[in-house]
Amino acid sequence: MDKKSLENNQNKTNNKENKNNKKDHSESIGWFIKIFITTFILSIVFSFISTNGISNLSLIPAILILLLVILVGIAFDIVGVAVTVANEHEFHAKATKKVEGSKSSIKLIRNAPKVANICADVIGDICRSIKWSN
Repeated sequence: MDKKSLENNQNKTNNKENKNNKKDHSESIGWFIKIFITTFILSIVFSFISTNGISNLSLIPAILILLLVILVGIAFDIVGVAVTVANEHEFHAKATKKVEGSKSSIKLIRNAPKVANICADVIGDICRSIKWSN
């Protein structure tokens, strides 16, 4: 191959990489906007419900609701961390043995960054802010 054909091949691969980078960048901005709006709306709704709901209750039901919010936050943090550290190969072995829940866990692991973002960051932060505001 001569020098010009090598340069043309490199330019073609660079153009493809640039298009993929632009697509990934626009997808990440779209994901950010969706998560931002969802988090904002959920935190407003849950704060309103917990503040107005708990203020009208007696002590025992208010403590139970607060414990429920804390436990939900802990559970979602556990799911977020577990998905990020899980090994997909082990779940493929379970899927071949038709173990219940293995296919859905593979889907979660393949989407680990999004699942961890939603579970650990969004839901976890909302539960923490509700917990400390009450």
